[in-house]
Amino acid sequence: MQTRLDELQEMAGKDTYIMRGVLSAIQTSHEVAVIAIMLLLTLLALLGSTTASRLSVSGTDLTYGGEKVFLNGVNIAWNSYGYDFGNGGYDGTLETWVGEIGNAGGNSIRVWVHVEGFSTPEFDDDGYVTDCDRTGQFEDDVLKLLNAAQQHNVLVNLVMWNGAYLTNQKAINLVWDDSKLDSYIQNCLNSLINTIKGHPALASFEAVNEPEGSVRVESNGNACYDTTTIGQDGAGWTGTNIPMENWLHFIGRLNQAVRAIDSSTLTTIGSWGQFAQNDAFSNSHNHYTDSCLNGAAGSNSQLDYYQMHTYDWSGSWSPGAPFTVSASDYNLNKPIVIGEFASVCAAGTSLPDLYEYAYTHGYSGAWSWHYVATGDCSDSRDAQQQALGHLKGRTDHGTVSFTVG
Repeated sequence: MQTRLDELQEMAGKDTYIMRGVLSAIQTSHEVAVIAIMLLLTLLALLGSTTASRLSVSGTDLTYGGEKVFLNGVNIAWNSYGYDFGNGGYDGTLETWVGEIGNAGGNSIRVWVHVEGFSTPEFDDDGYVTDCDRTGQFEDDVLKLLNAAQQHNVLVNLVMWNGAYLTNQKAINLVWDDSKLDSYIQNCLNSLINTIKGHPALASFEAVNEPEGSVRVESNGNACYDTTTIGQDGAGWTGTNIPMENWLHFIGRLNQAVRAIDSSTLTTIGSWGQFAQNDAFSNSHNHYTDSCLNGAAGSNSQLDYYQMHTYDWSGSWSPGAPFTVSASDYNLNKPIVIGEFASVCAAGTSLPDLYEYAYTHGYSGAWSWHYVATGDCSDSRDAQQQALGHLKGRTDHGTVSFTVG
């Protein structure tokens, strides 16, 4: 009997006052003990059932709380490009936007964090990362956003770096120099993930946005690193010339670091188009397969779901673009989210119709570009709010309205 009491006390936790009372009752009466054990097991089951849900993968679907979901959301991206978190830059604007998005029917956002690294993380003169920021606010700022997102039933995808436009040499060097990458992981990333691990609003982690923008276009005997196919459609537009092998190593190392601390946080990469994430079309090659990422960086480097961005070109979609095919046409074995799009660059298709297409053609989510509403390919904030309401409450191709927690 004493052994069982010890087991129950360990299960209940040393600081649970209710459990202490139950255990005291067990010790005074065998009959009461039987009742108390039954009550205790019921209570433990209830406590287990209230464990926070996390965004998960089931085959080619995303799930939350065990049910298939569709990520109906927007790119917040930034309020102040690269300066939203840490060093006193967090001013609550993003929280206001999250509330507007949640009230409009959105359930998810994609937000950029370091971007080019001009504010965070903190680099020394030699380009090594010494901390996340100068003031020690960075990690808590990200946590504040996650807390606000949970209050409004919104999931968050964190995008750490921006390969579409990368001009800070110290950030570029993280992709070239493993010792400098180690300093970032050890002195910033690990601290961030330890602060936010297990948060129900933390949906996924994205090491870098559109690395294809800064990739070197070159042939290579390893198909994972041969970028000639994607180069034909515009990859490498920044001229930064980082080999794909380096990018895959960088992405894989960050994915490993996240998984080592919080294995339930999903990982993804937002590509500038479908070209770099499938082998189903002749103008495309999938550089982000499990074998490519694990081959470049080691085990546990893989993505959990794919993410494709898409805009028209001179008023027309490219062959095989997401809004011209179904998700299944890519022959991928993971969920696919359309991570950037806008009706003003969508071959004349309205924003509600774009969400509808993604929802009914097998995609696991759609995030419009972008909530700050600047640039040629960005819809107004009002238009995005109205479009989010188009799918509100739908369940026929995945639950859209769900509780985060």
